[in-house]
Amino acid sequence: MSDVSDYGITLVEFFQALFQTKHLWQMPVIFASLIIAFGASTVLARQTLGNRYQEDLRGIVFALVATVTLDLFTRFFSQGRPAPIVHMALALTLALGLARIGVYILKHVFTMSARMLSLQTVFVRLVWIGFALHITGLLVPLLDILRDITFPVGGSTISLLQVVQAILVFSIMITLALWFGATIERQVMRTQSLDNNAKAIAIKLLKGLVLFFAVILTLPMVGIDSTFLSVLGGTLGVGLGFGLQKIASNYVSGFIILADRSVRLGDIITIDGKQGEVLKLEARCTTLKGGDGTLYVLPNETFMTQSLINHTQGGGGLYRTAKLQVLYGTDFAKVKALVEGVTKKQPQIMPVPEPALQLTQLGPHGLELLLEYWISDAKLPENQIRSQLLTGIYSTLSESGIQMVVVDPVRGSTPLP
Repeated sequence: MSDVSDYGITLVEFFQALFQTKHLWQMPVIFASLIIAFGASTVLARQTLGNRYQEDLRGIVFALVATVTLDLFTRFFSQGRPAPIVHMALALTLALGLARIGVYILKHVFTMSARMLSLQTVFVRLVWIGFALHITGLLVPLLDILRDITFPVGGSTISLLQVVQAILVFSIMITLALWFGATIERQVMRTQSLDNNAKAIAIKLLKGLVLFFAVILTLPMVGIDSTFLSVLGGTLGVGLGFGLQKIASNYVSGFIILADRSVRLGDIITIDGKQGEVLKLEARCTTLKGGDGTLYVLPNETFMTQSLINHTQGGGGLYRTAKLQVLYGTDFAKVKALVEGVTKKQPQIMPVPEPALQLTQLGPHGLELLLEYWISDAKLPENQIRSQLLTGIYSTLSESGIQMVVVDPVRGSTPLP
């Protein structure tokens, strides 16, 4: 292996060239390239104002245009002369472009969070560490060291450098595939000719195909042949036959739900004792948001094995009831008129079907009544509607001199004031 000091010539030549008049021709080349790159990025910024996805491309365009113009101008003006200052500028713009491209992809693939910001920071630091190793001449000896560290795997020997390269290639390919999949998702969601279920099916299929081909292309690049795929396929077959049955069932059920359109995004449904709005229809599970804000994550297999009530597609509103109890001797007809009148005045309650108060039982403590009503929009805050309704009923009955009953298990029935 060569000595580390043999690789420091790039940085040394750069500092020497700064003080030599024969290299002054490189300064206008760098200046002109930066002016052109700045102009191109400014034009792009004006054309993409308001589009956050395209606005983020400005920094990438600046770095790439600067790199290309530097290379072209150097080839034209150098006439065979060494250009260490331009080469340093090229390395700088390449590192800048790589860092900005990586941040752009990470930003538009993954949900923004503190962890994602940390990942972006780590990526940028790794790029600039690589740049520093390159200009100081330490990159080549570091690669030699990694190449010399080997360990046996099966009947062959691999180096630590191969492992690092495989991890980098696999990470880059999968990230690019996810970015491409996110781009496809945005395009599909803009399509007006497809409903939400068809869009969800198309997105899942296209994303799955993109990831599949990314893995297929990556395996040969990291030195894994097709034999591995056959072994992996056999292993997955055994796994599906035993421990992965539930997972496979959930994925298949997810596509069935989307295909038969029994459930759509935004529908209000009741299933397995849980009611809420369908927020997400994913390959493995479905997310519901309850009226109190609770999120329910249900395996898709649940939709195949449990009875489902779709309040939205039924079109009849959300059926609800409220139990009341009044003292014996109370005029039921008067109570019925008052309660139904209060209920009809609630703007969120449907006038048709009409609210109805039924006498359900002659209980031990009084007349047991059941109020039936329908909420017009299942997405409305149900608890708030119920609270307003019961408050209005209590106030109206109290003003009319009608006493309601509360049952105490120790003291028995007690009239409400």
